[in-house]
Amino acid sequence: MKFFILIICCYVLEANNLQYSLIKKGTLDDNTVLVIGGIQGDEPGGFLAASLLATEYNITKGSLWVVPNLNFISIIKRDRGIYGDMNRKFDKIKENDPDLKSVNGIQSLIVDKNVSMVLNLHDGSGFYRDHYINELENPKRWGNSCIIDQESLEGSKYTDLKGIALRVMDNINQNILDAKHTYHLKNTQTAKGDKEMLKSLTYFAIKNNKSAFANEASKTLPSHQRAYYHLLAIEEYLKVAGVEFERSFELNPQNVKEAIEKEIEVVLFDNKFYLSLNNPRAKIGYVPIPKNTALEYNSTNPLTALIEDKGGYVVHYGNKVLTKLIPEYFNYSDIESSVKIEADGVLKEISLGSKINVEENIKVISRPNVRVNIIGYNSKLKDESDITVNKKDIIRNYSIDKKGKIFRIELYEQTDGANDKFIGMFLVEFAMLDLPNDGALS
Repeated sequence: MKFFILIICCYVLEANNLQYSLIKKGTLDDNTVLVIGGIQGDEPGGFLAASLLATEYNITKGSLWVVPNLNFISIIKRDRGIYGDMNRKFDKIKENDPDLKSVNGIQSLIVDKNVSMVLNLHDGSGFYRDHYINELENPKRWGNSCIIDQESLEGSKYTDLKGIALRVMDNINQNILDAKHTYHLKNTQTAKGDKEMLKSLTYFAIKNNKSAFANEASKTLPSHQRAYYHLLAIEEYLKVAGVEFERSFELNPQNVKEAIEKEIEVVLFDNKFYLSLNNPRAKIGYVPIPKNTALEYNSTNPLTALIEDKGGYVVHYGNKVLTKLIPEYFNYSDIESSVKIEADGVLKEISLGSKINVEENIKVISRPNVRVNIIGYNSKLKDESDITVNKKDIIRNYSIDKKGKIFRIELYEQTDGANDKFIGMFLVEFAMLDLPNDGALS
């Protein structure tokens, strides 16, 4: 089982309840780097890069805090800011502004005594150039630039803002994919009267004597390339701060794309119900949900959210919809969460809330007062334990994935004179079948 990130708002009824996640990595010290993504919901390069930083990087020396989804509701809604531009609310914000909690929360992190450097990730239009070239490349564009509010900040941990940004820019430019992607330094000279930037997150940090930078990736690029450039920038800023790290992949655009698209695991109700979502079907039906209980979930990715919607729960990953869960209501059992199985002839005991890979067949060993339901196996028996089920026997349209490989196996407690209670479930992933046994997949 992978490490699950606790979603701050894990009891979800509607999108308005969503709050950002804070992931702390490394060993806390007074030289913590704070990286922020998703302040504007229509900039996936930034929030995807921050998410990868949170999930795929290990900090071996130093301290890193990551907020990958600051404006989470706007990310879900694919909107720059459903309550207005959050990055213009750091000078003044009204008490009745729905963004107040998020803005105040991130401000408290920025001014924390342990934070020495702040990096805000953005996706900007076109390609910034210091002179006009064409409509996409000119001084009014923001894409592919390293942003500073001013050249230096005396009294801060890292005073030479321009020098640091130029170092980061040079590192990115050694790894660009196309000459057109060349990064340039953009100094907004905020204190000299840039009315919009005076309201920004980075200038709030500057006013509080925190070394602050923004990194912009061009919106003309696909999201994984934007994330690639953001990660190049992040890594160089971490090196400036002496933060050492390891990552789970070699840094190139294709690997970034694969990391973004890797499976996401979601667990509901203390590991009772578990999903491994890799190209899932549009809907997953008959999900056992306890009666009269708010939905509680954890996920391996901080960009995951479950939102109640029209008789079900929509699973979001950033600005994409993965699937919709259609509930069926049960009482839950408190029987312990393990089960004995025979997979390809090998006897083993596994935990519920997990996934097992099987080549040919599986059998769930029977237990007293427990019935087994193999979703997609049509035996017409109420209890499907002690039956060797071959992959060819499974109706592939009942899989949770579009490839027809991953199936649910659920356990229920049987009690005389009472309805069955849901114990838990696990997933079985069969090796790919040669031919579909039920027609086209949906």
